[in-house]
Amino acid sequence: MKKQRGISFFGFIILAVFVAAAAVTFFKVIPTYTQYFSIKSTVARVAKENAGMPPASIRESFSKSAEIGYITDVSDKDLKITQIGDVTHIAVDYEKVVPLVANVSLLFDFSIDESASKSAGG
Repeated sequence: MKKQRGISFFGFIILAVFVAAAAVTFFKVIPTYTQYFSIKSTVARVAKENAGMPPASIRESFSKSAEIGYITDVSDKDLKITQIGDVTHIAVDYEKVVPLVANVSLLFDFSIDESASKSAGG
């Protein structure tokens, strides 16, 4: 008599539950990271294009770019803008809570920090 090889039905069900949980987590986390990279690139572009401009102008530029890029996690009021000489420094710190199942959530803590000088801004 030969021994059977492979996974049992119950083993398959347990494996499927773990794979499904990983897939659900993955698909809920991906939009958070795409939003983060969109915010990061927008802040970098705004810092470079508006270096040396007044903070109100920088906030307005970010607001327009955020509206075009469907950025919803950060607003222009969340920007911390400092200008020392001809160097413009823009920082954003924010948290994003991603609900998974029932009362289980993931908390992401993001920090974006960009600097640009007037001469590098073009």
